Amino acid sequence: MRAYLGIDGGGTHTRSLLISESGQVLGRATTGPSNVQQMSMQALRDNLHQLLDQTFINLPDNIECIAACCGLAGADSAQNKDEIHDTLVRLMPVPSETPILTSDAHIALVGALANRPGLMLIAGTGSICLGRDADGITHRTGGWGASFDDLGSGYWIGQRAVQMTFQESDGRQPLGPWQRNVLKLLSCNSIEQLLCKLRTGEINNSHVAALAPLVLELSQAGDSVAADILSHAVRELVTTVSVTYAKVKLQTAPLVFMGGLLDKSECFREQLSAAIQIEQPEIQLQKRMMSPIAGAVVVACNQSNNNLSKQLEQALINMQTDSAVKNII
Repeated sequence: MRAYLGIDGGGTHTRSLLISESGQVLGRATTGPSNVQQMSMQALRDNLHQLLDQTFINLPDNIECIAACCGLAGADSAQNKDEIHDTLVRLMPVPSETPILTSDAHIALVGALANRPGLMLIAGTGSICLGRDADGITHRTGGWGASFDDLGSGYWIGQRAVQMTFQESDGRQPLGPWQRNVLKLLSCNSIEQLLCKLRTGEINNSHVAALAPLVLELSQAGDSVAADILSHAVRELVTTVSVTYAKVKLQTAPLVFMGGLLDKSECFREQLSAAIQIEQPEIQLQKRMMSPIAGAVVVACNQSNNNLSKQLEQALINMQTDSAVKNII
């Protein structure tokens, strides 16, 4: 019997799913982070070792071959891809096809669209839009990192809240809600302490992104500056989607929203949806079909030149609760 292994790894958790051709779950596990850009090779190796030990603990004797896909945050630009790949090969307990190493964004795209053409917009701490064309080729727009890109993301919105805080403190903006709320949310007693924590990295990108709900709340309360920030964020995300839509060259294209910013704010999601429908009426919003880890299984199956059976596809679709998209960029 053949089996397929999917691994979905990000900055907080790494999950595995071992499943048979017929859709029977043979093993699964969860361990710590596996963002290859934010940890040592030894720490990554240890987490993968623990993950796969737990996954294969009750491996049936009749498993003859395993096809695997490992989607890790930061893997698409990692300098140590060969080392990670060798680690995966050594950890396989039975004869296996060459494991596929790709990014967590890639498996999220395949899962979201159930291996079909279309678009996926992720807006969490970062932002990126990915698309698959009719030939299965992946196209990307954005997602180049918080320092230079990720426009319209949670970090981008939070950064503007921090900017307004500094401008309130020095008189460039009239006294309003920014300084008081931002200092409180970031556990700072003064502007000087805020600046110090930002410079030393004690306040990181995730902390700044966590200010996005404040901007959403202020906008709903009628604050014009907050409303302008969100309108600007929507415009940037619409542009990202529109550019990706042009790249995939589909007449009509499904679009899936993913990421914490879009998952947690119905108001922002509706505002963005309306703007996309005006700009690109051929784009059709739809719900995610599969989880990212199911997408990894699909990639593994496709790579081994096996058609995804209806039985296996339905089993993967039914696993929607397995994992939500993380802040993957």
